[in-house]
Amino acid sequence: MNKILLLYPKSFKCYSKFFRKVEKIISKLDLVTILFLEDSNNFISRLSKESMHIKEIKKLSNWSINNITHAIIFDDGEEFPEEVKQIESLNIPLRYIKIAITRVVNIKNEIEYTSEKSTSTYEYIGRGSYWGNPYSIYEVEDLDKGETPRENVIRKFKYDFEHDCLLNRDKNKVYELAGKRLGCFCKPEACHGDVIADFLNSWDDEK
Repeated sequence: MNKILLLYPKSFKCYSKFFRKVEKIISKLDLVTILFLEDSNNFISRLSKESMHIKEIKKLSNWSINNITHAIIFDDGEEFPEEVKQIESLNIPLRYIKIAITRVVNIKNEIEYTSEKSTSTYEYIGRGSYWGNPYSIYEVEDLDKGETPRENVIRKFKYDFEHDCLLNRDKNKVYELAGKRLGCFCKPEACHGDVIADFLNSWDDEK
């Protein structure tokens, strides 16, 4: 029986890519058991209902060489480096699927980005930048009941972003941000950058 350890990061939200990649791999095997530590986005549960190649799924508290025969890991190089290293050292067959994860960071804490605006790995999205939020928490006058100013401006940005009505922005340019760190001053508070990151982390790049 093939027992496959399947790992993916919580930030990875593209089920269509997840399904396509895993299904292609397991379709070449006999019925498999999928073992996992976390299923943050219910991808594995959903996969088990949609794939004809899965006998069962099992959640583990930890894993060892004794309970897996193969491994599939979705990662951008930052989420599971130790797991990849350990699996490779044990010579367990591993399919490593490279993905792009977009993250929002506070540049007051990650000072290497303080003087940067746009690089191959980073984009500043504070106010005044191309992807800055045009709505200011200091100028809110139409709060919904129970809503905070921060929630209000993020909601407005999300609406404009999803409906492609942000002034003087080409939404197609957002794909250039995939896999980058997006810098602002909000984190760990909620940020309009989360809207952008969630969109990109849910996008199927068809790779």
